[in-house]
Amino acid sequence: MTEFLLLLLAHVLVDFYWQPTRWVTDKKEKKYKSRYLYFHILLVIIVSYIALHQWQNPLPAIALGIAHGVIDLVKISFDKKGSLTWFIADQAAHLATIAFTALILTGNISIGFEALITWFNTPKTLAALSGALLSLSPISFLVGILTKPWREELSKLAPEADDNLASAGRWIGMSERLLIFVFVLVNQYSAIGFLIAAKSLLRYNDKSTEPGIPPAYISKKSEYVLVGTLMSYTCAIAVALAVQILSRKFK
Repeated sequence: MTEFLLLLLAHVLVDFYWQPTRWVTDKKEKKYKSRYLYFHILLVIIVSYIALHQWQNPLPAIALGIAHGVIDLVKISFDKKGSLTWFIADQAAHLATIAFTALILTGNISIGFEALITWFNTPKTLAALSGALLSLSPISFLVGILTKPWREELSKLAPEADDNLASAGRWIGMSERLLIFVFVLVNQYSAIGFLIAAKSLLRYNDKSTEPGIPPAYISKKSEYVLVGTLMSYTCAIAVALAVQILSRKFK
């Protein structure tokens, strides 16, 4: 575990703190011809070597640096728009190589994989993962269906109103539900109250209106947001409580 954490720290520093923007831009433009790609690989090797402080064995750091460069090259070659999917895939690949390197260093590859499989196959883990996934998109669709009549009513009141960012509400809802799901599992119910209060403050400016938008629209939209939020929170809490019950029953 120590080796993994040391290499993870090195990765975070090199990838997010010690990589200037001009390096990233140059890599995207020139790909494997960019000198900064190789500077970045060299920096990964050096920092990983220092982090591990196994002075007689530089091979793990060198292998990790080369793997890091290959992963970065694949990402910049296929990710044309800087998408979230590619970012997650890129970081997941880096984490996998770091974990694999750490397991090799500790000589616990088979033990590590067996422990991972055992952990994954426990009812508690499966219930938590299923509950977390259920709290995201499935509940978004459910809340969307339940609030559709009010959304259509708002559209009729102000057809020209364009006061929402594309997909922002869905992502906000999923983030809130995931936080609530975690808060319930760790028995931090007071944090849910803080989350509700914070959202109420952020919605305060909705009381103002723009020319051409009827005041009724603002009032009804506030009610629509409140109903959708309460539905979303209720579903997340219900799912988390169900996971808690299942985890206790099938220990």
